[in-house]
Parts: sequence; structure tokens; C-alpha cells
Amino acid sequence: MQSTITTHQQGYRYGLRQPGNILTFFTRSISNNVDLETIDDWLATKLEVTIEPRPGYVYKVNDAEAEKVGALMWRVLLLGRYLQQIAGIPVFDPGLILDVRKDDKDPSQWQSRIVVPMLDGIPFKGIDHTYSSALKLIMLLQKQGHPSGAPITIYNVIQKKILPPLRSMITAGISTIPILRAAYRCRIPFRHIGSGIYQLGWGSKSRLMDRSSVDSDSVIGVKLTTNKILTASLLRAAGLPAPEHIPVNSREQAVLAADTLGWPLVVKPADKERGEGVTVSITNMEKLSTAYKNAASFSKQILVEREVPGICYRLLIANSKMLYAIRRGPRSVEGDGKHTVSELVDSANRRNKAKPSWLQEKHCPLDKQALEAMSLEGFSPDSVPDKGVRVPLRKIESTAWGGYIEDVGEHVHPDNREIAERAARLFELCNAGVDIISSDITQPWHDNGAIINEVNYAPYFGGNDIARSLIPVYLEKLMNGDGRIPIEIVVGSDKAVEKGRSRQESFIRRNVDCYLTSHNLTVTPSGEHLTFPFESLFNRATALLKNKSAEALVLVVQTDEFLKTGLPIDHFDRLIHVDNDIINWNDSNRKINSDVRQELLKLLQFFAQKINKS
Repeated sequence: MQSTITTHQQGYRYGLRQPGNILTFFTRSISNNVDLETIDDWLATKLEVTIEPRPGYVYKVNDAEAEKVGALMWRVLLLGRYLQQIAGIPVFDPGLILDVRKDDKDPSQWQSRIVVPMLDGIPFKGIDHTYSSALKLIMLLQKQGHPSGAPITIYNVIQKKILPPLRSMITAGISTIPILRAAYRCRIPFRHIGSGIYQLGWGSKSRLMDRSSVDSDSVIGVKLTTNKILTASLLRAAGLPAPEHIPVNSREQAVLAADTLGWPLVVKPADKERGEGVTVSITNMEKLSTAYKNAASFSKQILVEREVPGICYRLLIANSKMLYAIRRGPRSVEGDGKHTVSELVDSANRRNKAKPSWLQEKHCPLDKQALEAMSLEGFSPDSVPDKGVRVPLRKIESTAWGGYIEDVGEHVHPDNREIAERAARLFELCNAGVDIISSDITQPWHDNGAIINEVNYAPYFGGNDIARSLIPVYLEKLMNGDGRIPIEIVVGSDKAVEKGRSRQESFIRRNVDCYLTSHNLTVTPSGEHLTFPFESLFNRATALLKNKSAEALVLVVQTDEFLKTGLPIDHFDRLIHVDNDIINWNDSNRKINSDVRQELLKLLQFFAQKINKS
């Protein structure tokens, strides 16, 4: 088998909603008794691949054997999409099968041409690696039937051979996929700028996003929130409740801080996140010494802090308003009234180990930390907790060990919501995760001594059902509509430029700042010519989509460039066909023939909302 990339730029093709490229695959040895139902069951249950109905081919296939090959190639597309997502690459369009036929040179081979989505900044070798690997796995499944004894082997292949090259090609945060998946479902266009930063929307309606951080977040605010000392200092100065702590850099200083603050205490690094190096409920010098050693293994900046009684609540502030609130509980097991804590832990670890490694939580042993945490709640490994009762295996929730959450959005006291929103505004963060430690979130902070423990920029957004259900609400407030500006395409020769100028003027008369561009001419709303370092309609249009002053675009297609690049957009409002005098992109002295012209018009029609003949 092999794959061949036949195009070299990333544009929209054949109606796909993400930029794509064409791959050609060659396959042999298709089994006569392919059991698609069994393959689908394996993919869905072992890998959690979503099995979607296969859309029709662009070119119809009447041959039964070709249909069978096409069915397998559709699974390749679905698996390829899944592999990219678990690697942090936001690919949501499955792609499309263009045709399946016997190879002209070798009739024993099948040749399949497919269009696959391709993210900007991902090299072609990454796409080839993804779908070649997916094809190998699908062919293995169709040969072996249901390899019930082989999931661990396949998991290892994916984890060790397939995912590492993909992950090395992309910078991805844990919020990236959930947010962009919601944007895709809301039909908000997005493109990868680089380094995990994405542009959502076009022109004047565009926004930049890095994980859950957005372009309106203050760089200074981000810097302040990465240091707990600075965060608490600014909170206190602004009249907000903050932790009482003392910075230390030795065990001896930690002891002096304990004498000043009194027990119980918390010891933690001043510049780390995700619960790294944090020890809570310190009540004596021995525990203090151990806690200091633990924190010092993560950072040289250590805080000794007076512990505030209560539970940590995360208030997610989005677009400067509270979107949701959750109670963050520590890693735990839930009782069933039948099994001991030890048995529940063993069962949970077995279920976890059976999952693919990328879906697993960290193995949680019944170690000293677990025994201490459950003892504080009155449990031991031999206890049989009632059904629904949670037994903590850690004292606090952390990214390292995980935990469980509960929706408390409807129970947050207005005063607590108000200080969280004030804190986000204080640091000039559009989005922030504000952690409040409170003994009762339904009570105002000034009645029960609650504090703002942390303010987090780029908070994890989308890691639970509560957050995922609210991302569309968040995007609705973040974006102006679906982030799209009006775009029209005019096709033809010099007369098309005249028609395009007329369409541009119609926008301007409505006080819409519209730009016009062809491959070699760009006109601003004021009528001035805008110079670019390239003669390319694709590149000029792409540049204008990044221009914050562009409220509308008119694209004049005078060459067949888009057949080679694809379109720079996945949708436009009107297609106006003026005449057929379209030139060859590589040879301006030669007009394209009728077949090429029809192919170009067909490509445009895939994405046009309305078609006019001028």
C-alpha cells in the first residue's frame, strides 16, 4: 500500500467544511466476507470511534466489489479523524471518497482517491502517516474479524507508533478540541495560525484563541496569575478575600511561618498549577517537613498558607460573566453497599486499565495518601460504604490525580459570583477559572470566611459534561453571530472586475467596509489599491480574512487557481458568472478549455449559497 498527495495547498474542496487534500491509496487482498458490523462494533467499543453513516460518493460506484472497498475506506476516514483528535489535532470533518476503481497498471490493486481534512501547519507527512496507519489497522481488522484478544496490542501500536509523530506536529491544550468541536458544530469557521493558536471567524468578526484564552485577555493579567504571591497580593489590594501565606525558601523558615500562622496549614509551590506539590491539612512539624520537601521538589518558591476550612469550587468566568460553577471533589470511589473500599478500588483500576492508554486515568493505589484521606472521613480499606457514598482517595482534587465534579451553578450565592467576576475583571481576563474555597457556597463569602484561592487563565474548559453543554452558549457570546462576513465571488475576465467593483460599491453604500480582490488587484473600501507580495487570489483572500477592518469581501476569479489550491473559504453568499474568459493560472496567455472551466464552476458551486448568471 502507498499514498500519494496530489495537491500541495490547503483549501476547501468538494463541500468539506475543513480545508482538505487529496490522497490516493492502493490496497490489495480485500476479503470476500468482510463483516462491517463486527469491525464497527470493535471500533466503537474498543476505541470509542464514532461510526457515522457513509455519505454518497462524488462519483457514483456501481461495482459491488468497489462498494466493499469504499466501505472499508470510509472506516479509514473515520479512524483517521479519531487518531488526529486524540493527538490534539482538531479535525472534525471525516472527509470524502472521490472514487474507487481498479488500478490501470495493476488490476489486482484497488485505487481509492479520498479527500481528507488537513489542518494548517501540519506537514503532509503527518497526514500521510495518519491515514496510512488507519488503513493498516482497518485492513488488519477485516482480515482477523473480531480480534477480541488483541486490543492491548493495537492500543500499544497506536500509543507508541502512531500518536507520537502526530503529537510532535501540533501544540495542543486540553481545552482546544472541546471548544473547536463546538465551533465546528455551530458552523463557526476556524483556521490554525500556529503554536496551538486559532482564528475563529473572518475579518472584522474574527477572534484569536489559545486553548480557552482569547485575544482580549491581558498579557499582564496572565503574568500575574501564574504567581500565587502576586495573585493574592493584588486580590487583597482590591478588597477581595485572599489566602494568608508566607513565602519561604527553607525548612527553618517554614517552621517560623507555621508559628506565625498556626495550624492547620497548606504548603505549595508559588508558581505551579494542577495541584503539583500541594499538601493540605498539615497539623504538626513532622507533616510540615514532609510537605516542604514535596513542594521543594517542584519549585524553589514555596508558600506556607493558613488553611481555610471548606471545599474548592471552580467558578468558570467566560466573557466576564459566570458561565457555570462546579464542586471539585478529590479522586474517590463510589460505594454500592456490597463491596469494600479495597474491592471498589481494585475494580476501578481494572476497568481503567482495560481502556486505551490515552483514555486512562492515573492508577490510584491504596497508598499512604489514600489511607489518610479516607481515614479523615471515617473509612478504612475494609469499610463497605453505602450506595452512592463517595470515599476519597486523595485529600484534594488535582490534575495529577483527577477527581469528580458536581454542578453547583444554581447554588452559588450572588456575593460569591460577584467576587469571582470582579477577580476576572481585576486581572483583565475575559475567561478565567476562579477557585473559591468555602464551607458552603450557598452562603456569602463574608459570612463564612471563604477565600479566592486562585485565579487561572486559560482554564480547562470542556473536560466534563457540564462544560461541554455550555460551550455553545459561551461561543454565542464570544463571537458575532457565526463569525462570518458576507463574501461574494464573481467569475470572468475584465468584465468580472467591473461587476466586482459594482458589488463592492453596493456594500459601501450600506456602510459596510468591503474589500475587492482578484489574483493581482486588491481594492480597499476607500478605493485605494492594496499591495501584496504575491499574485494569488487564494493568498490575497486569506490575508483579507485576517484583516480586522474587512466587513465584506468580493473575490474576482479570473484564473483556474482554485482548482489547484481549493477555496480559502467554506461558504460564500453569491456566485456571479459573468463570462467564460478564464485564463490558466500558470500561463496568463492561455485560456482554459470548457472542461476545466466546468470543473472550476462545479468546485465553486459546492460552496455557493446563491448562484447568479450575470
